[in-house]
Amino acid sequence: MPLHWIILGIFRLAIVSYLFYDSWLAVPVLSPYLFWYLREKQQEKEERRKKELGSQFKDALLAVSFSVNVGYSVENAFREALSELLLLYGEQSEIVQSFKNIVRKVEHNENIEDALMEFAQKSRVDDVIYFAEVFRYAKRSGGDLSAIIKNTSIMIREKIEVSNEIQTIISGKKMEQKIMGFMPFGIIIYLRVTSAQFMEPLYGNLLGIAVMTGCLGFYAAADYLAKRIVHIDV
Repeated sequence: MPLHWIILGIFRLAIVSYLFYDSWLAVPVLSPYLFWYLREKQQEKEERRKKELGSQFKDALLAVSFSVNVGYSVENAFREALSELLLLYGEQSEIVQSFKNIVRKVEHNENIEDALMEFAQKSRVDDVIYFAEVFRYAKRSGGDLSAIIKNTSIMIREKIEVSNEIQTIISGKKMEQKIMGFMPFGIIIYLRVTSAQFMEPLYGNLLGIAVMTGCLGFYAAADYLAKRIVHIDV
């Protein structure tokens, strides 16, 4: 878990504790939020990884399809595709490391469909898993591998294009959602600076704590709902 995530999560807890309760003692009480925040950041990182790997896999399939069409066997097509992927994404990219592992397994006389399925399961990317399952069935039943590779690469490319179009359309709404997420904090800061006496009854007593806790709960629910609305899977 990256250290800067933990620091940022603690900083958020401190800000909320100060603005809503005017006390640092609220930090331990609100500490369960830190675990939720870190899990959310981890999920966002995983989603970015899957999206990037899906795009890389699309290019990999195009390279494999080209090699198969010019006469290479499927096994050799993966080896040829690896050279192109090295130029596109570099030695440390996930797709290159995965294809290296596939080629290595094939060189040790393992079935390419099994090596590809192992990669798919580790990737946890739906498109890769789908392709690996279809590829394994076609390989063992004598299906048209060239057509399967080509059609799958086209399908993934179209899916990525649709996803990019959707993200472009809703990018403005995402920005609005982020701005609205900061508005409650901005309002509280403004009132505490300009009208401290107006906010004073909300701090240091049970009724004020209950009111601010209710406001914080409504804010958390609204923020969560807003994020789910602008989160669209393709």
